Amino acid sequence: MKNPLAVAAALACAPAISLAQPLAYDLKLCSTSEATVIDRAGDTTLLAVHIRGLSDSNTPGGAFDRQTYECRSVMNAAKPGAEFTGRCTFVDMDGHKALGTFTGSSAGWTWTFLAGTGKYEGIEGGGTTKPLKQYPRVSPAVGGACAHAIGSYTIRK
Repeated sequence: MKNPLAVAAALACAPAISLAQPLAYDLKLCSTSEATVIDRAGDTTLLAVHIRGLSDSNTPGGAFDRQTYECRSVMNAAKPGAEFTGRCTFVDMDGHKALGTFTGSSAGWTWTFLAGTGKYEGIEGGGTTKPLKQYPRVSPAVGGACAHAIGSYTIRK
C-alpha cells in the first residue's frame, strides 16, 4: 500500500495542469452566400454553398471582433426548410486562424471549434447561432444575411 503522504508530496511537485477558463463570445455575423445546385429530386434540392463574411463582436474589442470568414457547406432544401453542414475559417487582423464546423437548419445552427493557428492554437468550444435577417438577392444564386452567434471557447496549450 502506498504512503498517502508520499503521494501528496509527489502530486504537489508535479507540474501544474493548466485548466483554461472558458471565454465567452457574442457576435454579429454578416455574409454573402453563393449557392450552386448539385441535384434535384421531387421537392428537394441539394446545394453547395460558398459563404464569405465579416464578424463583429457585440462587446467592443471582444473575442473574434473584426474578423473575416469563409465557409463551405452542403445544404438540402425542401418545402419544410433547409438543413446544412459545413466548415469555416475565421481570420483575424494578424492572420491567426480559427477553424470550425457547423450544422443546423434555417432556424439556427451549432458551431464547434476544430483547430487554430497562432493565438488560436489549441482552441476548443462552440456555441449556437440564430439568423437575424435576410437581404435581397443579387441573383437567384447570390444572397446576403446576418446572424447572431453566442458561445464559449478555451485555448489549451
